[in-house]
Amino acid sequence: MLLIGFTSGVKATGIDTTYTLDFRLNPKDPLRIYRKHFFWGIAFSATQAKMKMSLDPVFWQRNDSLLNILPQDQMGGGFGGSVALRIARHWELKMLTMLQLHSRNISYEWVKSPGPTIKIESICFDIPLTIKYRSDMPNNTGFFVLGGLRWSHDFQSNEDLVIGNSKPLVALKKDTYYYEFGGGFEFRMDYVDLSIELKMSNGLNNALVRVPDSYFSGSLSSIFPRLFSITLMAQN
Repeated sequence: MLLIGFTSGVKATGIDTTYTLDFRLNPKDPLRIYRKHFFWGIAFSATQAKMKMSLDPVFWQRNDSLLNILPQDQMGGGFGGSVALRIARHWELKMLTMLQLHSRNISYEWVKSPGPTIKIESICFDIPLTIKYRSDMPNNTGFFVLGGLRWSHDFQSNEDLVIGNSKPLVALKKDTYYYEFGGGFEFRMDYVDLSIELKMSNGLNNALVRVPDSYFSGSLSSIFPRLFSITLMAQN
């Protein structure tokens, strides 16, 4: 809080008037997060789905016109809810339940012409579990960092589909596991804390369903999904 005062008066009449200007920052209940141990909220996210892809040695032994295989990033989004437990003054154990919709593309290039682009569409139910470290919020604004693990179940996975050798389809497994890290800013409002979170998730398990004789997935040895997300969250 910053207070500035000055005095103006007329000594002859004995009038003495003091003017005080108050430039306080007016923190909104700064102890709210320390009185409570349990929080819940809602979240909306925009995502960019990526993948780390490796070619199988079979690819280099091909004698046809297939020249290259390239992954393509795609945009998506999701929404869900959050619960958090304060375990120390600056530490939280946090869990999100998110429904994510996104896709990843694989582009095939032939020697004399562009080849097909295969779309891998996903509707995923994600549960990230993270540890969060947050700063104090004396000016209604704070910073936080977090890290943890994510389990993702894809309802639209083609893992159980019988894929023919020439069918233009690449399938990913139903369950994928990630490690993730990120950070963001929090803003204290009258009734909720609003946060903007940036996070990177990297796949831990090889999600490729490889069909050895397939023209499309047989040339790949692994796909590790990745996900970059920006999340807007309101927490009580």
